[in-house]
Amino acid sequence: MDVPAMRSDPATEVVADWFDQHARALAGYATRRVGANLARDIVADTFRIALQQLDGYEPGRGGERAWLFGIASNLIRRHWRTEERRLRIQARSARADVQPVDPLLRVDERLDASAHYQRVVDAVATLDPDDRDLLILIAWEQFTSREAAAALGIPPGTVRSRLTRIRAQLAQIVRQGETDG
Repeated sequence: MDVPAMRSDPATEVVADWFDQHARALAGYATRRVGANLARDIVADTFRIALQQLDGYEPGRGGERAWLFGIASNLIRRHWRTEERRLRIQARSARADVQPVDPLLRVDERLDASAHYQRVVDAVATLDPDDRDLLILIAWEQFTSREAAAALGIPPGTVRSRLTRIRAQLAQIVRQGETDG
C-alpha cells in the first residue's frame, strides 16, 4: 500500500512513513475484525486520526504500531454490531456446510463440531468489548502482552490477568453449553 506523493509538512511525512510501515498489518487486522470493505475505511480513518492527533502521540507508551492499532481498535469497537452479525453468519454458514458424503457417516461428530463452534462464537460475542479487543489482538494479531497493553492503554500486568479471566470465562461458557445441549 502506498500513500499518494502529497507529503508537504513534517507531520504528514511522519504519518506517511507510518502508513508505509504499518498499513498492510492494520489492513489485515481490520479485515479479520470487520471484513474487507469496512477494513479499508478503518485503515483510512486510522491514519486520518493519527495525522489529526499526532501532537498527542507519546512514543514512550509503546511505539507507533501500538498507537495505530489502538486507534484502529477504537474505530472497530464502534462497528462491533457489524462484526457480531458477521460472526453469527459465519457460524450459520459453518453449520450449513456440514454435509457428509454419506449422510449417515460421522453425522454425530460433525454436529458436535458445529455445535462447539457455535458455542465458541457465542461465547466470544458475550465478552465485554475491551476483553474482546484484547483477545483478538493477542490471538489473531500475535501481539505481545506489552504491545497489546500499549495499544489498549492498559498496564501489561492487566493484560495477563484479563487473559487468564477471559480464558476461564470462555471455557466455562463452552462447557456450560456442552452440558445444556
